[in-house]
Amino acid sequence: MATITPAPLYYEDVVLTLDGDDYEAAASTATLTPSVSTTTFYGLTPDAHFPESSTDWSLDLTFVQDWDSASSLSRFLWNNQGTVITGATLKPRSGSGPSFTMDLHIVAGSIGGDTRSFATTSVSLPVKGVPTLVEP
Repeated sequence: MATITPAPLYYEDVVLTLDGDDYEAAASTATLTPSVSTTTFYGLTPDAHFPESSTDWSLDLTFVQDWDSASSLSRFLWNNQGTVITGATLKPRSGSGPSFTMDLHIVAGSIGGDTRSFATTSVSLPVKGVPTLVEP
């Protein structure tokens, strides 16, 4: 049996591209998240056991709100809500390693927040299909 030595990911220099623009400076979290749904049919005999599962993906973002800049992530999501964008990219390490591309259903983030702090918000952008792993 082989011994596998990991190359741990230290998440600090990430590439986040939506519709050709880079938004990593606005985001503090960018996570591709699988959501697995499982259902099983049980028949009337012990052998009649039929599990099925499906996986839906989302790109979960936490970001600082910026409503003053016309090209901000807040404005991009607001202006494109209800659409699907193609070719979004999440690259966990900007200098090396693979990236993940996907088509995203765009939803807007919330507006406002707590007093005397940076207004941040989180969104969960559904991925159309499955993200594609792209080797460097």
